[in-house]
Amino acid sequence: MGLTALTVISVGIYLWYNFNARSRLVLVVPATAEWFLHVQTKLLRGDFAASTVPPAGVTALRETVSKLPIFSKVKDAGEPGLALYSDVVAFGLSEGRFLALSITSEERFKSFMQSLKKRNLLKGGIDKGRYFYAEFANGKGYVAFKYKAMVVFQPKDSASDYRIAEQAFDQVFAEKTHTLMQHVDVQALYEDEPEVVYYARNVEDGLPQAIDFPTLNNADAQRAFVQFRYPTKKGEGPVSPLMLIAKTKLPVRLEACIDEQNRMTAHTALDLMARVLDQTIKEISK
Repeated sequence: MGLTALTVISVGIYLWYNFNARSRLVLVVPATAEWFLHVQTKLLRGDFAASTVPPAGVTALRETVSKLPIFSKVKDAGEPGLALYSDVVAFGLSEGRFLALSITSEERFKSFMQSLKKRNLLKGGIDKGRYFYAEFANGKGYVAFKYKAMVVFQPKDSASDYRIAEQAFDQVFAEKTHTLMQHVDVQALYEDEPEVVYYARNVEDGLPQAIDFPTLNNADAQRAFVQFRYPTKKGEGPVSPLMLIAKTKLPVRLEACIDEQNRMTAHTALDLMARVLDQTIKEISK
């Protein structure tokens, strides 16, 4: 591929992205991803800004994060170099699953990783040029960063070693000319500025969908419903908003999450999202 063609593709990605998304973090998702989830945190914070009663799942998530050993010695919120209200991007490749957050300073985050290594919470530390990565001391995952993105990787196979991690990170931090954001079905999900976007190639991983949250206050917190859009199911029968939650195997009474009209409140949706993230963090940090 010639330099001119590469430039045209790169500019196309840049222009589409800057007019249609809120965070550059989504650009870490390779075109080969089997599925991905994008939570636009700033939009969600705006929706819930006037609501002073957070869902139970959000409270539990905050408690889990505050008790993580990696943050026990942190005195200043800016010390790790992580964006406090980063968007959250999760995605899956054949090698395993990933969780990505934005970082504000690569130097501060690298120093933070070094401090974790001294406390025996991380081990190793290899600079591959396109990214820097280390392994969790418990051997269950890896963390890498570059280009203001931090990516945690959990291999599908618990017996996987650093070679699988590097194979995975090579795809995530590749000099991409094609990303999943160029897929027309993915672009369709970002119409109308949804707070949450989910895309999957195969139906067994759930249906591609966008979730639009209303702006809330305390009075309507339990009566305002989220809107689910399924671009690939236009003109077809109603789709249960619980399909995606069912795929996560979260232990909830699904019938208690929706009303008789198959609707879900904004508080319920945020609660479920927080509980899924809480569950994921606990699994990785065990």
